Amino acid sequence: MARIIVSGLVVAAVIAVTQIRVNRSEGNAEATAIGTLRAISSAQAAYVGLYGGYARSLRVLSAPCAGSSAGMVSPDLGNDPTVKNGYEIRLRVMPPFESDRRDCNGQPIASTYVATAVPVERHQGATNAFAVDQTQVIWSDDTGVAPTPPFHETRTLRQLGSASPRR
Repeated sequence: MARIIVSGLVVAAVIAVTQIRVNRSEGNAEATAIGTLRAISSAQAAYVGLYGGYARSLRVLSAPCAGSSAGMVSPDLGNDPTVKNGYEIRLRVMPPFESDRRDCNGQPIASTYVATAVPVERHQGATNAFAVDQTQVIWSDDTGVAPTPPFHETRTLRQLGSASPRR
């Protein structure tokens, strides 16, 4: 009888530890998605400061200028889309699509953008979808569907805060 109770306690402990790891994994996946959008937002702020507009893709944002060894975001964000920690990260431009200006690599620049992070599979530690645009405010949608501008609070869509670092 004591052996059954001990076995039951061991099984309960294993289930509890597994649940803690799953919950931690969910938080890590969403934190990674939000952090990635913050990095993209900061890079776009630097890009607009240099070129007067926004990069049209993650590939463009990650490409170094001639004589430089690094782009505005890390090379792991060099593809559109990029998958990171259970989230598909995309960068796209919104109308109006571009201006006549070009960046250091001759790429046309855009006047607006939206970057999104959408869970690849909602049951693998990623449930909410996130988005940021040139306003540098990150939004979260509980449905797992990428929010689209213009953003406004709804039952499932809420503002998380500014993607820019606080001073």
